[in-house]
Amino acid sequence: MKGKIFGLYVAWLAVATMLVYAVIEKHPYSYYTLLRWVCCPVFAFSAVSAFEMNRVAWTWIFGVLAALYNPIFRVHLDRNTWVGVNWFTIGAIAVAAMLFWRKPTATKKPSA
Repeated sequence: MKGKIFGLYVAWLAVATMLVYAVIEKHPYSYYTLLRWVCCPVFAFSAVSAFEMNRVAWTWIFGVLAALYNPIFRVHLDRNTWVGVNWFTIGAIAVAAMLFWRKPTATKKPSA
């Protein structure tokens, strides 16, 4: 399990780096196509991993991101909208990296 988590962190770092690069500069269309081919499987795998860990909200978040970055059935948005989506995605990755894999804290039952 730890190897799987480490792999996701590496994939998230690569995707976040590509997204930041996509936001700060203008690129040829082929870069954005590559971005979709990288993001979609990473987010799909993240959704499956979240599902396996019973993280329902994260399953939905990563599932929607996988669908949004799908390279086959493309979502056509204008550049400004994609910039906002990319920043949101970067934020989701950052929050996931901080919270997603943290084990839930057990609550203590009050003693009677």
